[in-house]
Amino acid sequence: MKNLVILGITGSIGNSTLKVVQAHPEKFRILGASCRSKIEALEEIARSFKIPYLVVEELSSVEKLKSSLDYKAEVLVGEEGLKTLVQLEEAEIIVIGISGIKALLPTYYALKAGKRVAIANKESLIVAGDILKKIAKEAKAELLPVDSEHSSIFQLLQKEKKEQVKRIILTASGGPFYRLPLEEFVKITPEMAVKHPNWKMGAKISVDSATLMNKGFEVLEAKVLFDFPLEKIEVLIHPQSLVHGLVELIDGSILMHLSSPDMQLPISYALNYPERVKLQVPKVQLEKIGSLVFEAPDLEKFPCLKLAYEAGQKGGVYPLILEAADEVVVEAFLQKRITFDKIPYFLAKTLDGFKIPEMPSYKEDLSFILKLHKEVCLYVENLIKGNKTC
Repeated sequence: MKNLVILGITGSIGNSTLKVVQAHPEKFRILGASCRSKIEALEEIARSFKIPYLVVEELSSVEKLKSSLDYKAEVLVGEEGLKTLVQLEEAEIIVIGISGIKALLPTYYALKAGKRVAIANKESLIVAGDILKKIAKEAKAELLPVDSEHSSIFQLLQKEKKEQVKRIILTASGGPFYRLPLEEFVKITPEMAVKHPNWKMGAKISVDSATLMNKGFEVLEAKVLFDFPLEKIEVLIHPQSLVHGLVELIDGSILMHLSSPDMQLPISYALNYPERVKLQVPKVQLEKIGSLVFEAPDLEKFPCLKLAYEAGQKGGVYPLILEAADEVVVEAFLQKRITFDKIPYFLAKTLDGFKIPEMPSYKEDLSFILKLHKEVCLYVENLIKGNKTC
């Protein structure tokens, strides 16, 4: 039986992980869990699984949580709590299901402690992928992708030599606005943008999917995970969300990974790798699909994808700048401070205008990365406040 730590247990990744655990209680025990704000949901999960270690974001939640439990648990707080949790000696697999830059430090310390890390957090890999891979190698830790697209590529590459791969292809649903005329984008509201046609996700990632920024981040993530140059990583629009990734080989063969769009599948693969286990997920009925649709992305309507490639080509801290800027810009859109069509505008302005400080050792320095991330966020916030045509 493997001991799991699930960061973000009340979120979508956490919920899917719980389903995998419930399907195979003989294989997994939840040793620790964290949540940001859904304390009541954490209480219910903790009682059901008798989780001995819990982490909350605010000190004020500690006593409330302890008093509500019918068993004794150790409740930790904040960043230090996450750091302690992922380094517990008994912990074997850490599921990173929290979003944003807050996942960076616990991911780093989990890898440094030699754990298997099942990661669903793009931001950490985008802003500090080289550091994370280096520390994983030094500590003999495992870094396994949980995003469905990266899990599919990871699976497809298992038995193929890298030199025989011509390109890898990530698929995108296109989001809710792929067929909407560009001139209508100014009318898109946050309520419209968070309604993804195929996946149930949080507000931030739903907006990123609607702009194709999420797919751009996945391109940058794939570059880190698989050590492929950007020119060998492509994106295709696939509205059915059944094919999650493709690998083209040098002889012209194309391998594809097709499955039900259910996050239990990539999570289970990361937890059980290199084995597979049975899951109760919707069966793909090929005879009812009829045909699979693929098309090239429209970069005029969705320039965020192009910006991701540009940031990746520039390298250095440019992916970090893009990711930090996107956090602020999407939040501004969700707060109705800017319109949907202004999201790529402010991202491009930031990439062009932000002055990068001296950074002789940034690749080895997490504190520099976190400091720079804050500086970019402040820059973008001031950019939005100073713009009168949002």
